[in-house]
Amino acid sequence: MLEKKKKKINFWEPIIGTQEIKNIKKVLNMNWPNEGLFTKLLEEKIKKILGVKYAVCTTSGTASIFLSLKAVGVSRKHEVIIPDITFGATAMAASLTGAKIVLVDVNKENLSFNLKELKKKINNKTKAILPVHISGRGANLKDIKKIINRKKIFIIEDAAEALYSKSNNQFLGTIGDLGCFSLTASKTITTGQGGVIVTNNNNFFKKVKLLKNQGIVGKSDGGNVKHTIIGYNFKFTNLQAAMGLAQITSLKKRAAKLIKNNKMYRDKLKSVSEIKVLNFNFSKGEVPLWTDVIAYKKRDKLIDYLRLNNVECRKFWFPLHLQKPFKQSSKKFKVSSLIYKKLFWLPSSLNLNEKKISFICNLIKKFYKKNK
Repeated sequence: MLEKKKKKINFWEPIIGTQEIKNIKKVLNMNWPNEGLFTKLLEEKIKKILGVKYAVCTTSGTASIFLSLKAVGVSRKHEVIIPDITFGATAMAASLTGAKIVLVDVNKENLSFNLKELKKKINNKTKAILPVHISGRGANLKDIKKIINRKKIFIIEDAAEALYSKSNNQFLGTIGDLGCFSLTASKTITTGQGGVIVTNNNNFFKKVKLLKNQGIVGKSDGGNVKHTIIGYNFKFTNLQAAMGLAQITSLKKRAAKLIKNNKMYRDKLKSVSEIKVLNFNFSKGEVPLWTDVIAYKKRDKLIDYLRLNNVECRKFWFPLHLQKPFKQSSKKFKVSSLIYKKLFWLPSSLNLNEKKISFICNLIKKFYKKNK
């Protein structure tokens, strides 16, 4: 029997206010919708918030990872190491460099690299390691640095889901050589599409700026410019930046709301043995973009039940080794092969409130009570 029909609770909804519209109107009145002053202002804001020397806005998180890998010199003669559980964009971005993608199984605790397996995969062709901060959960960067042990291997953080989240009170994305964020609609702040690269290395900063702008030094008017290297067009428009500048003013407030929502889920579901809300280290600054859970029993049936009651959840990604472009035997990926079938995300929108979260949790309790 279905619960009384309620308005749909979406997995995620972006929050867009009047200031975004005002800022976009300013850009239109300037008659300069492409990359310019507003883009620079947003980069300055991000630098200040994250405490880094350099920030570069790009067209997407995927483009940010690609540009970062190119900036440290990754090419087709190299290997890039990636965790088996991540969104496909992580591997797709690395593939654009021509490098060989090396997948590593994950651990059950934070879904990051199985460190023993990571050690085995490092060789003289390894140029970069791409740790992924899933849902804003830090990915063992301290341990990864120890494993590298001064080898000439670069750490490019996939912090697409980790803007304003910390590990040991240091912002994720600022710990490795370069960090990459996403500004899509399902992130803490959004510009529709968009990404950001941050670094404290001036050489990497200069290389990224050159690569994203067709290999041109400085501003281009599209006329008789000089292309110094093979570059690309990954510029970030003033229109996008106008939206970002409006959203970023509430970044701290948004992060606090995400933490509050996650804690409510944790508290209300602690008595349900069939399901576990994955841990975040709030005391050290982690911010949960999405509330991810493991369902020990009947995940798919639970998700169907929630959807029938107008609650939208999202299943975890298939491991990369099961995806056609990166297909490999599951024997090498024992943890990811088993755990992905149990993982999913509960509704995590900034529009959630205690009433909605209580409704969702009560549905979960009723489901498992009926399906013991």
